[in-house]
Amino acid sequence: MSNDSDQTWHREAPSGPLPRDRRRWPWFLLIVILAIAGAGGVFAWPQIAQLVPSLGREAPGGELPPDDKETLPDLLAAQQKAEEDLAALRQAIADQQEQLKSVVDQLTALTSKLDALQRPAPVPPVAAEPPRAPIAQAAPSITVVFLL
Repeated sequence: MSNDSDQTWHREAPSGPLPRDRRRWPWFLLIVILAIAGAGGVFAWPQIAQLVPSLGREAPGGELPPDDKETLPDLLAAQQKAEEDLAALRQAIADQQEQLKSVVDQLTALTSKLDALQRPAPVPPVAAEPPRAPIAQAAPSITVVFLL
């Protein structure tokens, strides 16, 4: 490296990570988006009942419109059927859990029996026989015969 390049490098001011113009545009974009959202809210506020149909359907005095009166029994019947189905599913789950518990108990019993069969059978201790009294054997008698 030469001395000239070091002096040139020191004379230049270090720049920031982004130029100043490039740092401004995200803020500008955020302001534009907020302005558009605010304008849309101001435009939609008076017509919110038309945009959300369920808000505009309520009749004065809390009475239900005729269409709702006709669909109410159907909805109640569907709700009742759903509750019955749910109760049946809960019962089926309880039955399956009982069966599973029974199978697990049987498996545990079979496993313990299998372990018992695989273990070597204990050798019964040989009963110590009482010592027998020695039997006196008769001494062989030798007969000597002299022949003369």
